[in-house]
Amino acid sequence: GSASLLPRDTLVPVSVVTRYFPDVTKEAGTGPNETSVGKPVAARSVVFTSADGKKTITLSIDQYPSARDAAAAYQAAVQGSRSAPGSKPTAAPKLGQEAFAGSSQLGAEMHFGLGVRDGRLIMSATHAGDIHVTPGNSNNLISLGGEELTTAKQALGPSGSD
Repeated sequence: GSASLLPRDTLVPVSVVTRYFPDVTKEAGTGPNETSVGKPVAARSVVFTSADGKKTITLSIDQYPSARDAAAAYQAAVQGSRSAPGSKPTAAPKLGQEAFAGSSQLGAEMHFGLGVRDGRLIMSATHAGDIHVTPGNSNNLISLGGEELTTAKQALGPSGSD
């Protein structure tokens, strides 16, 4: 079976995204996380864009039955990211219990993303499109990811995240 949908309040609203990426001003869509790894019990992804649709931020949260299940899925996701075309790992952000970050390129499209595991949760964040991969944009995405992880843990409570 597929994972159930986490409540919308487990992911930050567009106003939080706009603080880090001022051109990203609308929520383009939300629903199941199509990129989940393993077997989460619940998940949600939200895509935010600029008015012209050329700048994109994607955030997702996956909740697993146990921290062990989350850790196994996280390791599989890291391996998948490392083997992605044009993948270039960067220093891991200091978020959660385990974290990785890096850029990847497919054709002219380059994006930066990060993944964090904390207890039973895996959070991912990516910027793509006309958001250039720069240290400033990467740091903004890491800060946004930290806010997202805090939001999810508050929404799900201790039993939902540990």
